[in-house]
Amino acid sequence: MRAIVIDDERPALESLARLLERNGVDVVGAFQDPREALKQGGLHKVDVAFVDIEMPELNGLELAARLQSAEADIHIVFVTAYEQYAIEAFELAAADYLLKPVQLARLDVTIKRIQTMKFARSDKKDDKYPGTLCLLHRLGFMDGHGKQLEITWRTTKAKELFAYLLHAGDRAPNKDELLDRIWPDGEIEKAATLLHTTLYHVRQTMKNADLPLRIDYKEGRYKLVLPQGAKVDARLWEQAISEAVDQEDAERQQRLLLDEYRGDYLEMEGFLWAENERERLRALWLEHALHFASWMEVSQISVAIPLYQRIQARFPEIEEGYFGLMRLYDKLGHTSEVRHQYAKLTRMLEEDFGMRPTRSVAAWFDEWNGRKYS
Repeated sequence: MRAIVIDDERPALESLARLLERNGVDVVGAFQDPREALKQGGLHKVDVAFVDIEMPELNGLELAARLQSAEADIHIVFVTAYEQYAIEAFELAAADYLLKPVQLARLDVTIKRIQTMKFARSDKKDDKYPGTLCLLHRLGFMDGHGKQLEITWRTTKAKELFAYLLHAGDRAPNKDELLDRIWPDGEIEKAATLLHTTLYHVRQTMKNADLPLRIDYKEGRYKLVLPQGAKVDARLWEQAISEAVDQEDAERQQRLLLDEYRGDYLEMEGFLWAENERERLRALWLEHALHFASWMEVSQISVAIPLYQRIQARFPEIEEGYFGLMRLYDKLGHTSEVRHQYAKLTRMLEEDFGMRPTRSVAAWFDEWNGRKYS
């Protein structure tokens, strides 16, 4: 096992390095200055970093995040003189924590734990996540059988940062963009520290959930890398609806519009930066839904009715959702439903906009009403 040790206090640094070597660990680097550890080459060959939590130049949580930005597979063991810090660090899903002064017997337990984790990770190295990452309605994860996976996030900002990296895709945002989107009102220096700490939270969450996803840092940009076979529901839906329209595949369009569009883009999360994409996909869904409903109105009323109902529910301000149902209920001879839809439309327009139905809709209803009483 290869390790590096970082502690701003030289006696503690040298003591821990000696104890590790007595346990057969190859200490390939010992640093008082955490910034020097970040410059260390060959981190991909290091199995574990022993990191002091309280350091004046760079705290241990931020250092851990930066180390894992450089090498995602490195294990972190936090070292501290304060038990409360140790407990908090362990809650971050670090491999382990050690209290100063470090005891040889306790260190032996930590080393065995790291070895066990290392072998377990090696067994899973070729695992792939064949499931779907969900952005429609809410952030979520489904396995290859469509079953929802329960993911516990350390903080709401960790969840939002993960969602933004997934949203950004191959565009790979830089630090300034992430700070602006996730901490728009924060002080720059404090927000930068929060970014590194939150990246650490995200990586630990993915490890705990056995999701083979990683965050790469290259040339100042962060990119969420998905394993082969993983899908993103919003991207998949947009591609699928385009193909279904091109192929005039009515059954597939019906399924995509009524079943697979489970909700608007991250609508339940409240992320302000998602608003533009949410509105773009809403408009795309509405465009396809109106076109398909008009098509089905001629031949399959039973398909067109639930689609117009969905249009009305999602876009209550759109007149066509009501007018489409009026035309269909007229074909079915459901007189009361025609009147009900026109009354709903009239009430909505009056209450929300102080308007009346458009001339063409009012003329259709008047002509229809005249026929019913003639």
